[in-house]
Amino acid sequence: MSKTTKIIIGIFIVAVTVLGIFNLRNYRLPQSNQLIKVGVIAPLSGENAAIGEGIKNGILLASAKYKNRILVIFEDDQFITRIGITAFNKLINIDKVDAVINITPGVADAITPILKQHPLPVIQIAEPGVNQDDTIFQIMPSGAALYTALGEIAKKEYASIAFVYLNNPTFEKAAQAFKKSFGVKAELIPINQGTDYRSIIAKIISKKFNAITLASSPSSGVPFIKQFFELNAGSNIKLLCNGDFQVTISDYLKAVSPSVFEGCKSTFFASNTSDAFKIQYKETYGTETTFASDYAYDALDLLVSTHSTDLNSWIDNIKLFNGVGVSGNIMFDKDGVRLPEIEVDQFQNGKFVEIK
Repeated sequence: MSKTTKIIIGIFIVAVTVLGIFNLRNYRLPQSNQLIKVGVIAPLSGENAAIGEGIKNGILLASAKYKNRILVIFEDDQFITRIGITAFNKLINIDKVDAVINITPGVADAITPILKQHPLPVIQIAEPGVNQDDTIFQIMPSGAALYTALGEIAKKEYASIAFVYLNNPTFEKAAQAFKKSFGVKAELIPINQGTDYRSIIAKIISKKFNAITLASSPSSGVPFIKQFFELNAGSNIKLLCNGDFQVTISDYLKAVSPSVFEGCKSTFFASNTSDAFKIQYKETYGTETTFASDYAYDALDLLVSTHSTDLNSWIDNIKLFNGVGVSGNIMFDKDGVRLPEIEVDQFQNGKFVEIK
């Protein structure tokens, strides 16, 4: 967040690098008779293209109701931070956008120190590694909240657990949230991007944990889970699922049997997507709504509905927003992160379903 989204890269762009390519000197606020220009940075190609396409569709649906009031400019970053930074620079300095909708967490983390000096409304979808009181507003609730709730559930069923996570700030935040709620018997085990985890898995098995969970992108998560169940065949370590599994479960099911996940509990954001949005989306695109398409719709809708030609007022309007979007209730905490509504799910007969 989360991927809660697919997160496949670490944060390696430092603030000084951003300073070298970022320039807001020509930034200007829209006048009442001008278009509101919104730049969108999304993974429209690469491993996460399907998610990016759904996000794009949601934004286009929202923009349609504003007709000539808004101009949306899309940039493809392939979910790669360095490409997203270049896209951000273009949107600000060449396209002169008034606000940005971003997906890739690394991009949000890299521009955070810059936005402190040169405020600009940014609506973030996938969860960045850094959350603070600034002008970045996370429209998707924090994945860390999911892991806090998951820890509370897990400690009722397991005495000890190995929390394996891909070594980057976003997944580490999830791991720390889980450990805080589960307690000291949760051991955090970072892994690096790769395809061979047998030695790490062997050590985990030797410690005889009651359970294991994994927060990772599929590129590393799939080989880890496959190897874990091959090596764990004779032991009794249970699998605890989580929001990252739920978002990317189709990738895992291509490599392992659904029986691997059968009965696995998880926590996820409550599904509050409006029926009207689902119908409109299907009528327009011929498919069901995809992950985060409703958040994307609300991201653009929020920017337009709170807009003011005074930058500070615009930002304050977003901070104080309390209303209902197509994705459910929208209200932000003091750090600009959407307050969550969480449900408990379980993998049953090939899919995750809510359990009461």
